[in-house]
Amino acid sequence: MKRFLSGFGIFLALLGIGIVSAFAVVSFLLRQEEVRVPDLTGQDIVTVIDTLNLQGLQLKVERRVPDQLMPRNTVISQTPPAGSGIKKGRPVRVVVSEGPSDLLTPRLIGEHYRKADIQIRLAGFLPGSVAKVSSDTVERDLVIAQTPQPDTPLEKGGTINLLVSSGKKLSTLTAPQLIGKRAEEAVRIIERMGLQHRLSYRAAEGMGPATGRLVLSQRPAAGYPIAPDSMVEIVATR
Repeated sequence: MKRFLSGFGIFLALLGIGIVSAFAVVSFLLRQEEVRVPDLTGQDIVTVIDTLNLQGLQLKVERRVPDQLMPRNTVISQTPPAGSGIKKGRPVRVVVSEGPSDLLTPRLIGEHYRKADIQIRLAGFLPGSVAKVSSDTVERDLVIAQTPQPDTPLEKGGTINLLVSSGKKLSTLTAPQLIGKRAEEAVRIIERMGLQHRLSYRAAEGMGPATGRLVLSQRPAAGYPIAPDSMVEIVATR
């Protein structure tokens, strides 16, 4: 009986030693598989992938969010936090920046309005209204001003309005009243205004030579707008 108890005690002792040893080995192996989570905040996504690969960890992008401070494709936050223990092969979850939600408007002043239209679309915006105004200093079809102004934050898909030059404003004159005036006087008036003239004559009933050469008709009519150097046709009595 004593021999049995002695042998059983030895068995229990050996079993205990085996369990403790096995636990120690497993704990050691588990500790060997654990690594410290690196700090990924502020790093671009390509660098993050390389860093995690070296540690034997995976990357999982949980979501992408706009951020006014963090550049596009950089890590804003991570789980688990830096310095935590994690088993190899496990994922580190990150939130990645999409960059600022607003874009900056391009500089379009001085560009041809058709080229400006293309630049607006390439920058992520939409062309808005195009107003035209005469200008003595800006060539025709070039952009004089834009709204919003260059380098203004604007949401993607926002509209940009343009003010475009229609070229120099053409000055206009008003056709003078010539009917009833003597032909010679009418010609002088036309020439003083910087206009050209074409004078013809025809007989008029009831008007003799004593009446003089009076203007019977004119074209364009008095009061009509005409451009400088235009032709004024007058018909006078013989």
